[in-house]
Amino acid sequence: MLPRLRIKGQRIWMLAALLIVAIIFSFCHIKITKVTIPASAKVGDVVPIQLDIDVSCNSDGSDKLILGVLMPKGWKGTQNLTATYRGSKGDGSFVMTPLSTLAPHGDGKNWPDYMRATFGIAGNLIDDMEWVVMQSDVPFTYGNNDKITGSIFLKLKVGADDNPALVKLAYVVANTTNGFTSDGNVDAGYGPTAEYYNEYIGDCFTVTGGSGDLVDFCNPQLTTISPPKSLDNDLVTITFDSNVANTALSGSSEVYLCATGTTNDGKTIIVCEQTSKTLMKLTGRGRYEITLWPRSFFGINDSQTVTNMTYYIRDKSGTKQVGYGNTAAPFTYKFKCG
Repeated sequence: MLPRLRIKGQRIWMLAALLIVAIIFSFCHIKITKVTIPASAKVGDVVPIQLDIDVSCNSDGSDKLILGVLMPKGWKGTQNLTATYRGSKGDGSFVMTPLSTLAPHGDGKNWPDYMRATFGIAGNLIDDMEWVVMQSDVPFTYGNNDKITGSIFLKLKVGADDNPALVKLAYVVANTTNGFTSDGNVDAGYGPTAEYYNEYIGDCFTVTGGSGDLVDFCNPQLTTISPPKSLDNDLVTITFDSNVANTALSGSSEVYLCATGTTNDGKTIIVCEQTSKTLMKLTGRGRYEITLWPRSFFGINDSQTVTNMTYYIRDKSGTKQVGYGNTAAPFTYKFKCG
């Protein structure tokens, strides 16, 4: 009896090993072959975006398709993005992936956090971006050696925050089984970046109009404000990077903030002095910053709020200054939470 039991055990282990191998090598490589999007739009426009995809399968299986779109948080993508699909395996719609859904191989992260950890913000320079994640309404079934083609049609309402913008939109396609894993194989025509998932980063997309300030995610800026959206009761940090361009302040040992605040009751308050209150701290070669509480900085009373601020960066003498785009115009900032 013992030899027979040992043989059965060996067979069980062999079957288990074969099953594990089958699972490991069950995959569909996916690739975004083309993205079609207008070069620009106006605040409030619904922009049509088309993603053409190819899928090459090396097994039998069934998965839902995952779609991620990187966009500014202020666009409120979960409210303003819809998507449908059409392809050789059928047609359907995408639905928002619940935030409670954990991504496979994502170390306990949900899909938006998993995309953030894996792909970051796709080369955008202002960290006010989010991944909006959707999934196909039904799974698609595939077989070994299947070659699947299709298109995803997005409709995205841009500029919900009423801000003009320059931004790099990015897209990720994946499936609900493999997450962002790789098998190290390369399919002909797919390439090493087309694994169980694929990312596509677009060129800078322009949004015009709106009543807010231009938010340029694409190009290095002489000054940035963090957080990008805040109220006058929040701490804000203004950073000046003199390495971006040769300015009147290049080579200055000290630089200062010269700011004008406008209040809700129409008052203007100017703080333009070369003192410790306005001194910007050197944080690296050619980079300076100052953190301030706007209500205290402008000295307003309890009934007032600071609605917007214009500012320059000046040298210690107060005779040289830098404005927006290295011009005589001031930098501008509107205080709002969204």
